Amino acid sequence: MNVRKKALAAVAACALAVPVVATGATAKPDYDTALVGRWDLTVTIHIEEPPLLTPLFCDFTADYQLHCETKPGYPDHLEGRGVWTMAKDGQFSFWITHHAHRDENGNPVGSINASHLGRISANKKKFNTKAHTYINMNDGTPWVGPVNVEGAAFRI
Repeated sequence: MNVRKKALAAVAACALAVPVVATGATAKPDYDTALVGRWDLTVTIHIEEPPLLTPLFCDFTADYQLHCETKPGYPDHLEGRGVWTMAKDGQFSFWITHHAHRDENGNPVGSINASHLGRISANKKKFNTKAHTYINMNDGTPWVGPVNVEGAAFRI
């Protein structure tokens, strides 16, 4: 092999080695507990035009539970409970069930069931989700849905 071919081979070998070295030196963020804490979440519900906006406070716990409530001062109190899991690279999902509405005595009737898929930011300070929601009024009528939903949250 002549000198020029050897030099090109050496440069090629170095060029191939650089990404491997750089990848090994860069630490990936740890997302396992990234959602744990309190979040200010706005949910956009596409059930009518214009879409409904629901402002919530949501608590994600280390035992993979979540609890959400409508922010104080907003009508249509909506409380929900569910479970969450992290996938990889900041991707996650959660399932939540809310009361659909309350009867004249304030008792919950029916349920809203939503399955969210989302991604948390690398700095773990905000996340976005997309979801499909189904509404069961528990009165024998067919479930309503799927209803498209988006969520945007920031850490409190």
